[in-house]
Amino acid sequence: MPTIETNLLRCPITKQNLREISANDLPSRADVPNSFGNFTLSHGLVNDNNTYFFPIVEGIALLLPSYAFYIGNELPEQQKMPFDKKRVFEYYNEIDYILNENFSIYSDSAKWVDFRNVSSNYLKKSFIKAKDYLGSKGQYLLDVASGPIGLKEYIKLSENFSVRICVDISFKALIQAKWNLTNQEGIFICADIANLPLKENTCDAVLCQHTLYHVPKDEQGKAVEEMYRVAKPNSKIVIVYSQFYHSWLMNITLLPVQIYRIARHFAGKAFVQLRPASKPRLYFYPHSKQWFYSHFSFSQNIETYCWRSLNKYFLKIFVHKHLGGEKLLNWISQLETKHSKWIGKIGEYPMYVITKKG
Repeated sequence: MPTIETNLLRCPITKQNLREISANDLPSRADVPNSFGNFTLSHGLVNDNNTYFFPIVEGIALLLPSYAFYIGNELPEQQKMPFDKKRVFEYYNEIDYILNENFSIYSDSAKWVDFRNVSSNYLKKSFIKAKDYLGSKGQYLLDVASGPIGLKEYIKLSENFSVRICVDISFKALIQAKWNLTNQEGIFICADIANLPLKENTCDAVLCQHTLYHVPKDEQGKAVEEMYRVAKPNSKIVIVYSQFYHSWLMNITLLPVQIYRIARHFAGKAFVQLRPASKPRLYFYPHSKQWFYSHFSFSQNIETYCWRSLNKYFLKIFVHKHLGGEKLLNWISQLETKHSKWIGKIGEYPMYVITKKG
């Protein structure tokens, strides 16, 4: 039977401890199937009072409440996944994957990333930046909403840690993450980042890249508080975010494009409300930096740095190989390093680095 480090885990419904159990040892009244999709379901996790069973499939602990099987005596009221969260859940469970440099990545990656050679070095520098803020060593790096970890630079982010705990809402993404993370030890958990099934003070560092803004706006604060809760005292939480229309740099340099993006963004919101049964569309809501600086009891412990100041639209419009594009990006990269805190506040993609005080 594969093992999961249950000493780290807690039940996302009852907040109790979890222990591993064979499906054959479940009570006879438990209505648990023998398979999960194309995978055999042979074991899982149960909470202390033996009321919920969470499958373990292909070494991935399915700790989303919607995957739980009630095995108690009195069936509780079923809770539905909120509409906007369900959109994200369905989007990432339906998306396909493609190979890029022998790594499995999202098939829609080109929508957000400029993969041209002229932009390559600039982008790769940003992909590895979070490593400088996570800490030099530790046992557990929690990768919140890890996705498939589809870039070799993303693999390197956990080099200073013994184990990478990958949490994602998508089982399909975690299958890809296991495939990509073959040379590092990993724990893989399908869960809601606003309800992390981990005990307090368990992680030596926490990383969350390009995901928090896909959480419903009223739950983003809860998600950050969950990251803070599971982090050990004196550790770092690094959140890579998008400022979108809060980015003064992009608003000034790309004014017509930004107007178009904003109009399309709100039109998409309206379309989803009018056609909820249409193809899943990814939810997106960017809070301002002022929200981070005032929303939390630990807001005074939040610092802002630059992950990358430029978005794909800027790169496609202004950066070209035969027009000195690489030199321009090298100069911008130097500015981002030298004035990281300032540019982090005006650029497209800031890093919010939270120190959990001991």
